[in-house]
Amino acid sequence: MASTTTATTLHQQFRPPSHPRAPRRIRTYPPTIRFTIRATAASTSAPAQREAEAGVPWGCEIESLESAASLERWLTASGLPEQRLALEKVDIGERGLVALKNVRNGEKLLFVPPSLVITADSEWTNREVGEVMKRYSVPDWPLLATYLISEASLEGSSRWSSYIDALPRQPYSLLYWTRTEIDAYLVACPIRERAISRIGDVIGTYNDLRDRIFSKYPDLFPEEVYNMETFRWSFGILFSRLVRLESMDGRVALVPWADMLNHSPEVDAFLDYDKSSQGIVFTTDRSYQPGEQVFISYGKKSSGELLLSYGFVPKEGTNPNDSVEFMVSLNKSDECYKEKLQALKRHGLSESESFPLRVTGWPVELMAYAFLVVSPPEMIQRFDEMAVAASNKGSSKPAVQYPELDEDALQFILDCCESSIKKYTKYLEGAKGSAEVSINSKQATRTLLLKQLARDLCISERRILYRSQYILRRRLRDMRAGGELKALSLFNGLRNLFK
Repeated sequence: MASTTTATTLHQQFRPPSHPRAPRRIRTYPPTIRFTIRATAASTSAPAQREAEAGVPWGCEIESLESAASLERWLTASGLPEQRLALEKVDIGERGLVALKNVRNGEKLLFVPPSLVITADSEWTNREVGEVMKRYSVPDWPLLATYLISEASLEGSSRWSSYIDALPRQPYSLLYWTRTEIDAYLVACPIRERAISRIGDVIGTYNDLRDRIFSKYPDLFPEEVYNMETFRWSFGILFSRLVRLESMDGRVALVPWADMLNHSPEVDAFLDYDKSSQGIVFTTDRSYQPGEQVFISYGKKSSGELLLSYGFVPKEGTNPNDSVEFMVSLNKSDECYKEKLQALKRHGLSESESFPLRVTGWPVELMAYAFLVVSPPEMIQRFDEMAVAASNKGSSKPAVQYPELDEDALQFILDCCESSIKKYTKYLEGAKGSAEVSINSKQATRTLLLKQLARDLCISERRILYRSQYILRRRLRDMRAGGELKALSLFNGLRNLFK
């Protein structure tokens, strides 16, 4: 797997086409590949049956080394230089690249030539399909998703067949969780909403392409090839493997071989184009011994984001970039609720907002939002000032200091924090029922895996909340102790005055 870019909006309006072209012959598929998803809970019934029916007829099992060896042979024959890394089974990530020789800190590795990189400008084996997609000015993400399906459907006729054979048949991604599983296992986690939204975006993008393009060219885009299941696969590949190459004008790309590198939160090495060697490389930030797995960074992502795109959760306490999306809301019974909501809306915010909470603390935007929530009616002239600070849309981070509101604002954040902790604890203690599944051997293994991933994420995020709770309680205790000392000092002063 390799680092993803941040996904752009997937729904797009496409320009009308010119005249259709004659179709090319493509592979046909069994009926089981035809698979429809709807963004409702009803669509996720009988998950065991769906699991057996779903799938694409290309790719390999995630741990397969045989197809990866074929990929390496093809890449070498196609211009990949001799490598200092080899693909092997590893403890972290099923498959991974390990050092063949001693690798120094600061050494450049890989050197994948641009001719072996898939971008939006790559040549389509089925040129008629490519011309139609470009005629509609399809954006990069859906274009590349369609490109993968087109090339996969041609099997050995595609120059990328060895690469596609080495891609996982079912990418590790929340796209492959059913709605029932998401609701049951991620009930306490904020990433649940993003998972549902991402699945909805993929469904919406496929529907747009089907209605605007595929239905007009049924011979070029037969439904047994271009359907919801194949698009779920191709978007799963993109979310987990697409990289943004800053030195190639920010172009997004799939980089075969490089995408076999696994992520470590302890490294700071990224893929990019190296102009001097004219290849895709990364520069190590530590040394490696022969046989040791070599890592890159997929970006400074929280454990929830890593689960969303890549399907794994780092061990508790090992991700320095970990955070939890912390939800706060206005109080609808507040006598100034309407005025506060208007202030938020004027600056692009709503009555409920989420802010990243980290082990190291919380952002000033959260504190500004809390100030607005607890501010009394006599501070109505300051509502906009607080909303601006909460939105962080100014040229610089504004100083948000309202000493008279500090205690109430911190208490508000603490109350929200403790409410979130209760949700995590309730799930972890098994108070929420599991998704109803028809257990067979394969489904039982899958259920155990998903439950463990959800549990690991809950434990990691609750750890952040516990740390925040501890800091908040200490600050409030110190503030109140200070207030009590001031009051006692004032009382003693007055008592001495009247002696």
